[in-house]
Amino acid sequence: MEELRNRIISYWDRRAPSYTEVVEKNLAGEWDAVWADMLISGFPEGDPSELRVLDMGTGPGFYAIILAERGYRVTAVDFSENMLAEARKNAGPLAEKISFLRMDAQAPDFPDDSFDVIVTRNLTWNLTDPEKAYREWRRILRPGGAALIFDANWYAYLEDEEKKAEWDRDRENASLEGVEDHDSYPDSRTMEDISRTLPLTPRRRPQWDLVTMLDLGYSEVSADVRIHEKVWNREEKINYASTPGFLIRAVK
Repeated sequence: MEELRNRIISYWDRRAPSYTEVVEKNLAGEWDAVWADMLISGFPEGDPSELRVLDMGTGPGFYAIILAERGYRVTAVDFSENMLAEARKNAGPLAEKISFLRMDAQAPDFPDDSFDVIVTRNLTWNLTDPEKAYREWRRILRPGGAALIFDANWYAYLEDEEKKAEWDRDRENASLEGVEDHDSYPDSRTMEDISRTLPLTPRRRPQWDLVTMLDLGYSEVSADVRIHEKVWNREEKINYASTPGFLIRAVK
């Protein structure tokens, strides 16, 4: 397990600079407002300056940036030092308002009842022990606090021939539509190899997540399986037509 975690960290360390390009696209054309509105609509009531928000697996800092811009008290954590460096750089002057910490999302080093909100984007799928992560996230949420988890069935095509055919069509359509193919990068096969060993790759999601979180004691859970239609730009919709995103909201 430790060897697998190290492979995952090494992969994201290498990918960190290219993910800044993703943030730049998400911050352009008012997409930051689309994402921010989507997240904030699921927050508990309260003045932004009073709510403590944890951006779990911040990557290059997109969530942390758009929420800090709107006055929220944001702590951003990631296990990749290179991702944290990119996040600090991308935040610019806002970096002074965000607390950046290197930390394992599956073993967050915070006291019980520390945060009003936990937000994540495309994180849970590549955790080695997602059930432990969900248990720990509930622990550090305050009563009534919410976890908002955006993810997708990434790499489901490794386990399903029909999904593989759909994924291949996405690659063809990216070429036909003249957009960047998000699967065409030097390390793409490395993450495929890693994903074959990850526990969530063969799972049906978000069904697995909802059942697991209820079993762990979250008081209410729900999933929006069409949220990608609102928050993805044209390029993302073409690239991931076979892999729609979903948003889970889980309340402690």
